Amino acid sequence: MSPFIKKLSDFASKINPKDLIYPGVVLLFIVAVSILFFIATKFIADNIDTAFSGDEGAGSSSLNMQNYTLVAKKLWITVEARKEAVAIPELPAVPSEAPATTTTQVLDKKAFTLNILNSTPKSGIAGTLASSLESAGFAKAKTGNEKTLYATTTIAIKESKSAITPPLLEIIRKTYPDAVSATSPETALFDVIITIGTK
Repeated sequence: MSPFIKKLSDFASKINPKDLIYPGVVLLFIVAVSILFFIATKFIADNIDTAFSGDEGAGSSSLNMQNYTLVAKKLWITVEARKEAVAIPELPAVPSEAPATTTTQVLDKKAFTLNILNSTPKSGIAGTLASSLESAGFAKAKTGNEKTLYATTTIAIKESKSAITPPLLEIIRKTYPDAVSATSPETALFDVIITIGTK
């Protein structure tokens, strides 16, 4: 018998089976975690198209930016929002006849009901925005908190009350330049619901 094999057999005869329990449990744990990691990454890779989409319908490939931004923040990924240029079609020139007299209606800003919701962890910003809107001539707004974090400040306005959109956006964009407007259902409790986001 060679000296190496003799040393190996002597070493093996000195090992107590109880001494192998801890390393065996650790090895089993590492294998289980590796298998779970592999399964999770495969699942994410297979379903990445639907992970952030707003709709669950088949063929949906639109990205829900709000969900994407929340996940990116949790993973410490910086997200740069790209602003895409929108082409505005040119309207054909209309021959001018007699100048038309137009009557301008004065918009009663106090006639609109406002609700301002804060979706950020910063306290008091809904009240600050409500004060600045009130000083600009709008009705006193009801304030509160929104549980879902919004990436962008969103102004939801009933379609029948859309005349308020330009003056409202002008004031809000002084504080939140990326604010966007959306249409809310006519059944909403308020004419305008402003949800303050991180931008």
